[in-house]
Amino acid sequence: MHPYIFDSYLIVDWSANATPKTGADSIWYCLVERTGGGLRRRRLANPSTRSQARDEVVEILKDQVRHGRRILAGFDFPNGYPAGFARAAGFTASKGPPWWAVWDGLDNLIQDQSNNGNNRFEVAAQLNQHISGGPFPFWGCPPGRQSATLSMRKTRAYNDEMPERRRCEALLPRSQPCWKLYTTGSVGSQALMGIPVLKALRDDPELAAHTLVWPFETGFGPPAGAEQWRIILAEVYPSILAIKAKAGAVKDAVQVETIARHLARRDSQGALARDLAGPTDLSKAAREIIEVEEGWILGAGTFD
Repeated sequence: MHPYIFDSYLIVDWSANATPKTGADSIWYCLVERTGGGLRRRRLANPSTRSQARDEVVEILKDQVRHGRRILAGFDFPNGYPAGFARAAGFTASKGPPWWAVWDGLDNLIQDQSNNGNNRFEVAAQLNQHISGGPFPFWGCPPGRQSATLSMRKTRAYNDEMPERRRCEALLPRSQPCWKLYTTGSVGSQALMGIPVLKALRDDPELAAHTLVWPFETGFGPPAGAEQWRIILAEVYPSILAIKAKAGAVKDAVQVETIARHLARRDSQGALARDLAGPTDLSKAAREIIEVEEGWILGAGTFD
């Protein structure tokens, strides 16, 4: 038996840009593989559009499956929302838990063109209208996108019925809430634009039989049944590590490779299994909410 869980590690830094873009603050991904001589960077890429990135990631995952490799694919955006969002948004699924209803609901609403043109602000305003009738819970937009149901700034306090943060984000004070769509550090737009891509990967006819989403489909812990799966989709947060880029380097590029190698090393040491199991002090009730709706950032509460 291998002393590690995965053979390959793919880390993707997502973007909600409305036009094609490369360089800083755009999409970067890095694929690191185990070889006889250790770890090898197989690919570091900077596609200019989400459609190009999705197609390239799909091909990477298919190639991994064809070669019988087990891959951890981590994406840098929230793959779930605070408990209660699915119900408040009116997202329901004929079968499956709240996380799937959210993935399915956003997939039906989001329009993402091949040139990165998208309707994320309109979708946020529409969801706000349904949830509160005003500019809540989503906020943040350019001045020209303001409306009665979407504001540039936060307009009201969150509460237990509509929390501002997921449980994993409470452990990472530097992380931003998924409701913030615009300006420095925001991840809300990336979640709106990224979750439909995760759903496309999960549903791909060639990948579906080999793919599980952590921790929604695996539960907290390493995936069981090694013969059934080849791909684990997970959420990562590169800023969980203090990563500094050298002068002239693009920080996003440095981050995706650093996280990929960090996870690979932890896997070799047996620590990644503990990361996948989540913090030991989570209550049974909290674990259930995380596994059916909120999701978790890999390493939150467990990275040394």
